[in-house]
Amino acid sequence: MKIAEGKIAVFAGTTEGRVLASRLAGSRVAVDVFVATEYGKEEIPKAENLQVHDGRVDEIQMEKLFQEKKYDLILDATHPFAVVVTANIREAAEKTGTPLLRILRDKNSERTNIRIAETGPRTLEDDNQKNRNTESDMEIPGETAGEEMASISDSSDCRIVTVENIKAAVDFLKTTEGPVFVTTGSKELSAFLALPDWETRVYARVLSMPEVVKTCADMGFYGSHLIAMQGPFAEDLNVAMMKAVHAKWMVTKESGKAGGFEEKVSAAKKAGVGLVVIGRPVEEGISLEEGIAYLEEHFALGRSVKNSGKRQVFLIGTGPGSESYLTGEAKKRLDKCDLIVGASRCVRQLESFHKPVFEAYQPEKIADYLDAHPEVQVICGAMSGDTGFYSAAEKLGAVLERRGNYTVEVIPGISSVGYFFAKIRRPWDHAKLFSMHGQAANFASELKRSGSAFVLGGGADFYEKICGQLIDLGMQETKLFAGENLTLEDEQIFTSTPEEIKGRKAPSLAVLYAEWTGPRRPLSHGIADEAFTRGKVPMTKMEVRTVSVAKLELTENSVLYDVGAGTGSVSVECAGLSDSVKVYAIEKNSEAVELLYENRKKFALTNLEIIAGTAPEALEDLPAPTHVFIGGSGGQMEEVIALCLKKNPKTRFVVNLITPESLAAVLEAAKTLPVTEPDLVTLTAARSKKVGSSHLMMGQNPVWIVTFEGKTCISGI
Repeated sequence: MKIAEGKIAVFAGTTEGRVLASRLAGSRVAVDVFVATEYGKEEIPKAENLQVHDGRVDEIQMEKLFQEKKYDLILDATHPFAVVVTANIREAAEKTGTPLLRILRDKNSERTNIRIAETGPRTLEDDNQKNRNTESDMEIPGETAGEEMASISDSSDCRIVTVENIKAAVDFLKTTEGPVFVTTGSKELSAFLALPDWETRVYARVLSMPEVVKTCADMGFYGSHLIAMQGPFAEDLNVAMMKAVHAKWMVTKESGKAGGFEEKVSAAKKAGVGLVVIGRPVEEGISLEEGIAYLEEHFALGRSVKNSGKRQVFLIGTGPGSESYLTGEAKKRLDKCDLIVGASRCVRQLESFHKPVFEAYQPEKIADYLDAHPEVQVICGAMSGDTGFYSAAEKLGAVLERRGNYTVEVIPGISSVGYFFAKIRRPWDHAKLFSMHGQAANFASELKRSGSAFVLGGGADFYEKICGQLIDLGMQETKLFAGENLTLEDEQIFTSTPEEIKGRKAPSLAVLYAEWTGPRRPLSHGIADEAFTRGKVPMTKMEVRTVSVAKLELTENSVLYDVGAGTGSVSVECAGLSDSVKVYAIEKNSEAVELLYENRKKFALTNLEIIAGTAPEALEDLPAPTHVFIGGSGGQMEEVIALCLKKNPKTRFVVNLITPESLAAVLEAAKTLPVTEPDLVTLTAARSKKVGSSHLMMGQNPVWIVTFEGKTCISGI
């Protein structure tokens, strides 16, 4: 018999807790969701039947709460390592006679023993499960994790050590050397104070909450030794963090797939870092899937459709803002859907359709909610503007299709671009389009090249960022057209100049179109030497630079290292060719580094990154190059080339040399390294100088330009 209008308490703060809350949302069951932090509260979906409480609750408070509320069921979906919290929940449930289900995090997809409080329903306890509880299942705490780790270490390049608890991890690390990357959270961070030289050895990654950062700082963890970020963390990000702190060991808990454990293991292997794993406490409970099945069996959650067919998802472009700009096809799909999902702003502009909604913008969070609500068969995703112009539609569609239970159709909408240009009576087929939502835009540089550019953005510093670029480039005469809150009641469209609008605070929805009638940047490379801020630092002259850049043969999405960048003339030329080209300017001279920053700002190049350091060491943590320009190697020519080839065996190199000794070193390196036969060009240029009524040609130093690239098949590197 199902409980029509029951009361349930969910102790959450985990992925499992969030999914359970999502499944209960919108039902006739009154649900209290308990999370420890404000961040955890934000992760829980909004619904009339869900009351979310943030803050820690001890055993006495729990017992009093359970007595007052008289819950029909308690769901403990707290973290696997929150053993104290789980014990408190269990004790309070037993004392008050409240039914309890412990939800376990999946570990290699195995089932574990099922337990329900004595006073609760017994339907999940079955004889087959009991019969499997043999000696082989009754393992000593830590041994299961240990066996699993051994199997991983057989195929990895790093050492993996499994311990029972934090203290054991610290005791082991006392026998080791080198930096330690700790990912076990802030609560137990104080245990690492027992390590000798902990101030220099330990780097901690914790949640990005003010109270957490303060607690860690009070312990003595701050600056570069404290990384405050919110996960999840992909493998590449874990690798980058470990390399950044030069970690020799990483400490983690065996927290299962939801806790990112797989990514940590693969990252440690990739980075060659030893892994200290704190084995998961052994406990009884049921899986998340079994928990959802139990809720559907015993509580009135609405119809649960077990349909072998796929569910329909329509990703709808909602237009610039007003519902009146929805297309007819979009309205038809919205009229017939069971649920609307999407970011708050997009969902709320569709209130007149009177549909259930789920407000979220993260694709995985939306997919989790839909997975937990199989009764919803036709879903509309509300996507801002046009689904093909800087839209979330692509990512959400990909996530849903990977899950295999959904068919996705995209319904395009009227974009803010089309609407805005219609309002200002300008065509836009010639304009370069940018977005500043979550990314940098090389707006001013492109405007100087093309004469017109449009950017989608918003926020308090929107105008300041764009106008700052224009003013820094001396483009104060740019004509600007601005649009705010397009199609809404408080819409504003006006013209301005960079100086006038720079201090204006834009709303969250704003667009800007610029027209420049001043001197254009040439389509070809070859910036005059006088255009650069120079100082006393050597610079590759325009004639040599022009030939060298041509020899590089850059393509869209190229990654260029400019080794020994000097003033940055080659870096600026290459970065200015296309926004898709990523340039890393590597320079060890401090005066030159300052000039690099000045020239990057002067030419407004957001795709140029400056690396202060000595090659080849400064190149190790950079993305693999497709092209390398070497203007100076500090006597490490062969080592620089070898490292670049190791990162990408097909790298193309262009080297500038002014002495025969340097040329000999490059040619000798080319004999031993797996590269093609070098192409040599000697360039001697002369510039005119007026003397009286005559012009004399003043010769410059001859320069060798050497070009070669890595061979396709490389071994031994």
